[in-house]
Amino acid sequence: MRRSLFVKSSIGLVGCGLALALAACSTEASGGGKVETEGQLPATTTGEELRTRTLDALEGKVAAFVPVGMGTPLTEEWSRQLKRGFEDAGMKFVVRDPNWDTSKQAESFQSLINEKPAVIVVHNFDVQLLAKLIQQAQEAGIYVIQINMVSNYKSDAFVGADTIELGRRTASDIVKACGEGTDTSHKVQIVQGDATSGYNLDVLAGGMQIFKKDPTIEIVSKQAANWDRSKAHEVTATVIQQHPDLCASWGFWDQMQYGSASAIQEAGKSDQVKVYAADASTLTCQAIRDGLFDQSYGFSVPTQGTDIVAIAKQLIVAGQPAGATRVADYTPLVKIDSTNWKEPGICYDGKSDFATVK
Repeated sequence: MRRSLFVKSSIGLVGCGLALALAACSTEASGGGKVETEGQLPATTTGEELRTRTLDALEGKVAAFVPVGMGTPLTEEWSRQLKRGFEDAGMKFVVRDPNWDTSKQAESFQSLINEKPAVIVVHNFDVQLLAKLIQQAQEAGIYVIQINMVSNYKSDAFVGADTIELGRRTASDIVKACGEGTDTSHKVQIVQGDATSGYNLDVLAGGMQIFKKDPTIEIVSKQAANWDRSKAHEVTATVIQQHPDLCASWGFWDQMQYGSASAIQEAGKSDQVKVYAADASTLTCQAIRDGLFDQSYGFSVPTQGTDIVAIAKQLIVAGQPAGATRVADYTPLVKIDSTNWKEPGICYDGKSDFATVK
C-alpha cells in the first residue's frame, strides 16, 4: 500500500489535490486563523474552465532533474518517466548529469537556481551536500522534490521508498534464515552504499532495529562500497576469506550487490551464503534466475517517476509558495524472489514499460 504524509509547515497545510487546488480552499496559518487562497476557481466551475486553468498553469514551465549520475537503470527509469510526464503536460524537461561527481552536482544545482525552473527534482548524494542550496532554491520560488535519498533540509516533497521499513523487512528475512534456531553460523555481512546518504542511513537504522532483537546474529562486516560493484566485490571477497562460514550478505542496492554476489560465487559459497539486495532493475531478476541473489525488495521505481510528476503539477497549479508544505510519498515495497521474478513488469530496465526477464 502506498503511503503519503502531509506535514503542516509554519505557512500552511496541504489540503487540496491537483484538481481541487483549482477550487476555492483555505489554509490554516501558524496563528490558527484561516488564510484564503486567492485567484482560485470555484467548485462550480465548468470542466472546460478547469482544463484551461490547469493546462495554462503548466504550459512552458521547466522541470529539471539532477541525479547523482545517469547510466544506471534506476536513474534512466526516473528520467524516462519524468520526461514523458512533464512533456505530456506541456512542460519542458531538462537533465543536468553530474556523472557521480559531488562538486558537479552542487554546481549543477546552483546553476539551475540562477535559471529559475518551476521545479527541481534531485537525487541527493548525501544528507548535507545540497541542504543550503535546496533552501536557496525554495527562497527563489523554485519547488524542490527529493527522490529516494533525502537531505537534512526537507523540501516541498520527498518521493521514494520507506527506507526504514525496507531495512526492517530485509533484516527480518535474514533473521529467519540465519538467526536463532537455525543451523547456521548466524554471521551476516552488510554492504552499505555511501554511509552519509539518507537512503543508506535509514535502511541501516531499520535493519539494526531488527538485528538487535536477536542476540545470535553476528554482524561481521558493515563496510561502505559507495554504490560501486567492484568495491563491493573486493570487500566481500575479503569477508569470505575471513569468515568462510558466512550465512548472509546484504547489500543496499542491486547494482552494487551484484559484485558481492559474484565474489561469493567465485568462492564456491553460493549454496551457503544467502544474498539480499534492494531495488528491482532487470539485473535483480537475472541474478535471482542465475542463483546469485536470493531476494531483493523493489520500491516501485516507475511509480516514483509518475508520482513526482503528479506532485510537481499539483504544486505548480495550486500556486502556494515554494517551501509552504512538506509532503512525503512512500512507494510500495515488493519482495522479489524465486517465486515471482518471471512476472512481467516485476523488474524494470530503464528503457521500456513492462520489462521481462526470461
